Amino acid sequence: MHRRHLLLSLASATCLPACGGGDQGGSDGSGTAVPPAPADLLDLTHVTLTLPVKVDGTTGGTPARVLKTTELLPSSRAPRGPESDWFRSVWIDGTGARGEAAVMLWCPVTGALSSATSDSPRTEFRHQRQTGVNDGWTIGAGSPVAMQLEMRPRQMPPQRGTVIVAQIHGWRMQDVSGATVNAPPLLLVQIEPRSAGGWQLRAKIRRSADGSIAGHDSLVLQTFASLDEAPWLVLQMAVADMQVHINGQTMPIGASWRDIGAYYKAGVYLDEIGSDPAQGGRLLMRRMVFR
Repeated sequence: MHRRHLLLSLASATCLPACGGGDQGGSDGSGTAVPPAPADLLDLTHVTLTLPVKVDGTTGGTPARVLKTTELLPSSRAPRGPESDWFRSVWIDGTGARGEAAVMLWCPVTGALSSATSDSPRTEFRHQRQTGVNDGWTIGAGSPVAMQLEMRPRQMPPQRGTVIVAQIHGWRMQDVSGATVNAPPLLLVQIEPRSAGGWQLRAKIRRSADGSIAGHDSLVLQTFASLDEAPWLVLQMAVADMQVHINGQTMPIGASWRDIGAYYKAGVYLDEIGSDPAQGGRLLMRRMVFR
């Protein structure tokens, strides 16, 4: 998408409706209504999904299982795709009656970690510009698409109470010795408790890629009183002209990020680990599109 058209799209967008189409649900044979499959609710054509379990299905340890795009989409072997305790369609009202559906993402604090350098588990999508290839667009050139999400928190982890729901993550960079290393996240968007009570959706942008300028700048995007009364949180973000454009506002990007590749991530990424498998982060997502 042309950069000008991308920014106009973000500026003119309002509250986003749920995605539809495809199989609109049926019955599981017992008379219970079945919600539409995840691929009918979210755009899964250019994402992978990291689960908080290893390939053998156990939690804890490394590496966490990653589902490729071809595994996420419906097939003759799995007509609804790979639904599980971590990733499945649900009715939003929590009953078996037909109504509005969403995809539930769940990550326990006991979840498997994606690598030895990861410090928290996740149930998280990673966008791929080219399906099947983990490449990154250059921050200085801007993002080829905007990411649009609509989500509602249902459970938060017990210690910090924070879930990272979206990222613009760095791809590759050179350290001071000239070695190629993984770059840190440029932007984190998280749901977190407010010091004055209630909750907030906050964006944090890292001032420099190499740590030469310490710290983050942040922007509160939305507040709400309680999880029980949490609204649908709309998030729209893109990178252009060395700025993050997010929900109609802009955050400047430091010059050290210009030549670093980046990619989008979205879902439930915890900021803690623990020993109780009933504790963790749970999120409903009814829209995820890249355009």
